[in-house]
Amino acid sequence: MPPTDPVPRTVQAYDKRAIHFSRQLFNFNLKTEIERFAAYLKPGALILDVGCGPGRDMLAFAERGFRVVGIDRSAGMLREAARRGAGPLVLADMRRLPFARHAVNGVWACASLHHLPKTELPAALREIHRVLHHGHVYLSVKEGQAETWRHNGGEARFFAHYHPAEVELALERSDFHVLECRLTPDAGGRDLRWINAIGWTRLTTPRVGASTIIFNAEGKVLLTRRADNGLWCAPGGHLDFGETIEEAAIREAFEETGLRVEIERLSGMYSVHYPPHLFPERKGRDVFIVTFRCRVVGGTLTLNEEVTEFGWFDPRRLPPDLLLNHRRRILDAAALSISAKIGPKGD
Repeated sequence: MPPTDPVPRTVQAYDKRAIHFSRQLFNFNLKTEIERFAAYLKPGALILDVGCGPGRDMLAFAERGFRVVGIDRSAGMLREAARRGAGPLVLADMRRLPFARHAVNGVWACASLHHLPKTELPAALREIHRVLHHGHVYLSVKEGQAETWRHNGGEARFFAHYHPAEVELALERSDFHVLECRLTPDAGGRDLRWINAIGWTRLTTPRVGASTIIFNAEGKVLLTRRADNGLWCAPGGHLDFGETIEEAAIREAFEETGLRVEIERLSGMYSVHYPPHLFPERKGRDVFIVTFRCRVVGGTLTLNEEVTEFGWFDPRRLPPDLLLNHRRRILDAAALSISAKIGPKGD
């Protein structure tokens, strides 16, 4: 927790005025938001209500056939939820959810995350992402800019107000795909607007890459020295949306070398894990690579921000500082040339 964590004081306010806030919150009708979120979930899905308060939304989801667990930092609000028949209920901090990884199908965080300082929002979203099993999150916070205290009945509660772009960026940085982000008027008729966002956990799958093994007339292979880690490699990169793997190979070769190439044939397919130390962001990469044997049909070798040096190498004498797994790709492509010359039967 930050040194000046406002959450305990806010919890104290809810504990002292639990009955008052319970009555007030049950007057708000969130049927539209509940049904929009429910439409993303499978029947009977398990929903975690983060900051469940008096259990209003837990009961609404249960009426629609969903299984619901509620958490809140305020023991007073949980007593109100239990009194109204909501459950199961857990006393917990949304920044440290007491649930296993991938334990739930949906997370409902209505008017709760804005009680955290903005600096603590990423921690809460990481926890939400951790407990979701390829599921959806709904969050609502008040629109605005400031972090303020609001007094009610002599007790103070902390609120962080957001711009919609802040909410979208926070979700994206926590590896959520933003499906909706809408502004709606206050359900209680107050002069304020709410940001309502729905995110979906991205499927973590390997990237798809295209690699070009470019040979010249002498049978030497073109390598580039990467600017980010200083290692030699064959030109290549990741597939973009809207292009074929062949188009990606030709595009990447041109972007990294300035050469226009023509594909002769597919030379290999590989599943590769690159360890974190190879890249500046210190994150590992899992990539499915499709490799093509290519020849040059035009262009001029041109250095760029990704490449610091070019070199033509005999495949039997490749440099020792070659990027992981590129040696195999090059030798597989070179072997195709040899087999093509001797023929399938060795004649």
